[in-house]
Amino acid sequence: MLGERTNLFPQLLVIMGGLAVQGGATVKLKIIVAATIVTAALLTPQLHAQTLEIPALPAPIPGPATEGQVLPLDLMTAYEMAMSRNLDLQVGRFSIASADAGVQTASGVFDPNFGFGASGDWTRTPSTTVLEGSLVPEYRNIRYGLGIDGLLPTGTLWSAELGTNRFETNNTFYFLNPNWTSDLNLSVTQPLLRGFGTLVNRSGIVVARNSRAQTAEAFEMLVVDTLRQVESSYWNLVAARRAVQVSEQSLSLAERLLGETQERVNVGTSAPIDLVQSEAGVATRRQALITARNVASNAEDVLKTVLGFDQPAEWLTTIETTETYEFAPFLPDLATSIETGLEKRPEIRQQQLRNEILEYYVRMARNDVLPSLDLQAGYGWGGVGGKGETVDPVTGDPIIVDEGFPDSVDQIGNRDFPNWRLGVQLGIPIGNNAAQGRLAQRRFEHDRSVVEMAALQQDIIAQVRIAVRALEDGAAAVEAAIASQQLAARNLEAEQTKFDNGLSTNYQVLEIQEDLAQAELTLIRTYLDYRRANIGYRYSTGTLLDFLDVGIVDPGQPDIPNDYWKDIEWLQFDDFAGSGEPAVPAASADTAP
Repeated sequence: MLGERTNLFPQLLVIMGGLAVQGGATVKLKIIVAATIVTAALLTPQLHAQTLEIPALPAPIPGPATEGQVLPLDLMTAYEMAMSRNLDLQVGRFSIASADAGVQTASGVFDPNFGFGASGDWTRTPSTTVLEGSLVPEYRNIRYGLGIDGLLPTGTLWSAELGTNRFETNNTFYFLNPNWTSDLNLSVTQPLLRGFGTLVNRSGIVVARNSRAQTAEAFEMLVVDTLRQVESSYWNLVAARRAVQVSEQSLSLAERLLGETQERVNVGTSAPIDLVQSEAGVATRRQALITARNVASNAEDVLKTVLGFDQPAEWLTTIETTETYEFAPFLPDLATSIETGLEKRPEIRQQQLRNEILEYYVRMARNDVLPSLDLQAGYGWGGVGGKGETVDPVTGDPIIVDEGFPDSVDQIGNRDFPNWRLGVQLGIPIGNNAAQGRLAQRRFEHDRSVVEMAALQQDIIAQVRIAVRALEDGAAAVEAAIASQQLAARNLEAEQTKFDNGLSTNYQVLEIQEDLAQAELTLIRTYLDYRRANIGYRYSTGTLLDFLDVGIVDPGQPDIPNDYWKDIEWLQFDDFAGSGEPAVPAASADTAP
């Protein structure tokens, strides 16, 4: 029977048919017992044949769950409600959206910067020499400039600037007055060692993508935890309400026994002292019923919290659980289960992402140890225009100039007056203790992460082993609890018959009634424990989403416009020893995690 699917409804029909010829408390007792077996089978639910899709990005929260006083709720509906309304999941969705924005923010490092500026000044000072061309020289400057600059993934700093300056003075030695001086300059600075390559300069994007991937894994773990909470809360409520029914029926049996004892006392077949035992049994069961009802109310509130009830009116709603069940024990293979857990647990993938980004940090730190060697180059053109009069040095003829700003720009366009510069700048830190210390620190962090991965794998293996044993032991416990409950029912039936024939006492009947109640509660707990073991096994192997047919709809890593040259291997330079290694963490690439 352990490896078979057991439908408990035929058991109820057989028991009810066999009791049709019996009467009194025994018939009522057996029907109650059989109903308890059926309704308390908290095992494998018959889920809806559909996939529950959970958005990974923020979505509107649905309104109140119901406007009535009763909310019929099966397990799939509970999943859907929790996935759409649970506030912890909403927080997780905003974390993913924030991580998406972080990727876009990091890509802004390669956005070009455009600038425009204008300024002016005027000075008037007394003259101290005839060479100043005026007793009180005055100088007026108006400057305009615009430019664009940016950073390339190789570390190249580039810029283009166009500027002009209008100068005017009362100094008689200036033959162009006012005059316009314009220039166009292009410049490039390229690191050749420290700061060179896409490894270092794309670090912000790689870290942001890795962080986004880790956030997505954390959201999956949050979804799994929420589903487990829904499972636990739902079945706890079902079990608590079944316990209420058991307590009610136990009280009913005690009250029936009290009535029968009262009749015996009235006719003189029992002593009045027997009433005390029966009354004490009724009082004890009433107290147990009050406790059971309080536990059920608390269990309902816990489920409402997990489902995301946040309106006062919703808390007045009564949840009516409607799920049906079948007892379907299974014995998974331990080796396969461990392999599956090490492959599919989101904690493993998240730790892999941490290892990858820490390895990336090590390579960045290696590059930071290198000396700086920068190639600097620039090229440009200039032009001058203005208004004035001078003499041709060859012919002696007067030359009148009245072109101004357009003439200075034309000279730039005609490339009449070019200029260039080229240089190399080398910087060698003495000792370089800061960079060496950071490199050592990053290596230790990476080595620690590797050990953490080993510890995580060890923990997952232990969890899977415990989960498999829990399934094996849980199935056996269910079989034992069913047998124990059936024997307790038969024992009470026999004791009730003896009591009816005057061969037993009230105390003995009450004790055996209590034994039956405890057996029924134990049966409920074993069913609940097996269901928890089932879900615990799916959790430990990372297959809970597949088992419940739940999917997370995640659009993946956001596209960014200027993350280029990342796949050119020779540009992924950190130092001469490690430039051939993979530079970008695989899980932090453009593809969705």
